Amino acid sequence: MKIGREVAAAHRALYAQQSAKRVLQSTATIKASIKLIEEHANEFLDQAIEMVGQVAKDEEAFDLIVSHMTATFRNFEAHNATAARHACGGPSRDPIPSIISAAEANFAEARDLVMQRLQIEQFAFMEESETVSSMNQSRKTEKPPRNAGGKPLAKHWDAMWADVATQLWTGDLKPGSQADIKRAMFDWLNEQGIEAGDTVVTERARALWQRMQAEK
Repeated sequence: MKIGREVAAAHRALYAQQSAKRVLQSTATIKASIKLIEEHANEFLDQAIEMVGQVAKDEEAFDLIVSHMTATFRNFEAHNATAARHACGGPSRDPIPSIISAAEANFAEARDLVMQRLQIEQFAFMEESETVSSMNQSRKTEKPPRNAGGKPLAKHWDAMWADVATQLWTGDLKPGSQADIKRAMFDWLNEQGIEAGDTVVTERARALWQRMQAEK
């Protein structure tokens, strides 16, 4: 993932800086690592909410954000452990229990603060979703919607778009053509056991690819 590479690079730079200052083997390294983790986590959350929100704002889309945040913190936990080992004197030294425990406690606190913010964001996220849903329902009451295929669009499209948007943002999906996007869409649909016609998926892949090309 892109954020994983960025945090790894930031920590390498941090360790080099701390070493140059001769404070690598101190609790200052842990504090600096926690600060990096908080900054990147909040930035990741900001961008995830913005990008996924542009595609879909429903419970499934929000669950995807939560899932990616959870996985991101698992990655961050490894960096915190490395920082703690440096503070203990380096990988060749025996770990100092008090330092390891303090590092884990500080990490848990930072993680909880970000996840609490995520829960707060959920209210605004879902509130807008309910507003849009209410507006759509009103339109349906006034005049039944129509689509070219003659078949109502299923809710799973929103979830698929949210997943594709997240893949694009994290760097897991780097399409070089419309076909790459189409393949990613079919992969998601197949994983969910959802059948979809080639034409309808192609149309959506083309729309996204053309938009991406227009933004370049």
